[in-house]
Amino acid sequence: MKTTAERTFSAIFIVPQLCVIAFMALAVSPPAKADVTAFGQELSIPKNTASGTVVTRHYITPSQVCGRSKCTIISLLAFPNGGANTSNSTIITTNVSGISTRLLINGRAYGTSNPGVVFTQPIEVQLLSDGRENKGGSLAGANADPSYFRLTTDEAGYNFQIFLKGTITPIDGTCSVPSQTVKLPKTVLQLLDRIGSTAGTQSFQIQVNNCPKGYNRIGYTLEPAGGVIANSPGVLPLAGGSTASGIQIRVENAQGTPATLNTSIRLSEYNKAEGGSFVIPMQASYIRTDTVAKPGTVNGALTVFMDYR
Repeated sequence: MKTTAERTFSAIFIVPQLCVIAFMALAVSPPAKADVTAFGQELSIPKNTASGTVVTRHYITPSQVCGRSKCTIISLLAFPNGGANTSNSTIITTNVSGISTRLLINGRAYGTSNPGVVFTQPIEVQLLSDGRENKGGSLAGANADPSYFRLTTDEAGYNFQIFLKGTITPIDGTCSVPSQTVKLPKTVLQLLDRIGSTAGTQSFQIQVNNCPKGYNRIGYTLEPAGGVIANSPGVLPLAGGSTASGIQIRVENAQGTPATLNTSIRLSEYNKAEGGSFVIPMQASYIRTDTVAKPGTVNGALTVFMDYR
């Protein structure tokens, strides 16, 4: 599950020999059958997780499925609750109330079908909240052979099965992250004399409050409003109200290294047995991003997403 809080940044910016090669052909054996068990650990999930929220993911490579770098799925069976009956729904219930699963191939979800789909990238198994009351329990299916998905490929010659394993523990509550505005000091254009130069550093803290006990991991993701800028680590797109150009805001950790954006970072201080409140020290600064710069107001924003396992 994710919860969010907004961070805004604002500032006033002033300023020929024959060779015979013999080849011997060997018979190629099919790959050894190797089904996959997804997850397999204790997963702590907030009770109030919104329906449709993806709570965790597991990836399976083509080589695991068919023994090759490219697989063709000709038949797919999906078994709700890891039982004996199939369903063509793209969302499959598990035997844990409140938790369903979904199988994505090339980013598309499939239920029981004959998709004839080719993939070269990992397929994805998701667990997601489905709106039922989360009562917790084991994901192990209800059948004697409790797979949730069974795939037949052109390449492997056997049914590849995906099992789910792990214990779901519902937790009351989540952390809270208050919104805040960080104001950078005024600076002058001469201090930003070349692309990549920085000035006007301002320290701040992301506050993570009242985290309950019981989660195995709490993480946070910094997502810039307007998206990540390629080849510009930590740099925020200019937000509404900005009048400057060629100058933007870069978010950094306390040591001045550009912040990692759009990636979950573990809240290392969190202790499962204790919970508590925490601060994440950060800083922000102006950065010149173009050869031509015009003084004015520089604004940026990012959202802090919290995730729980």
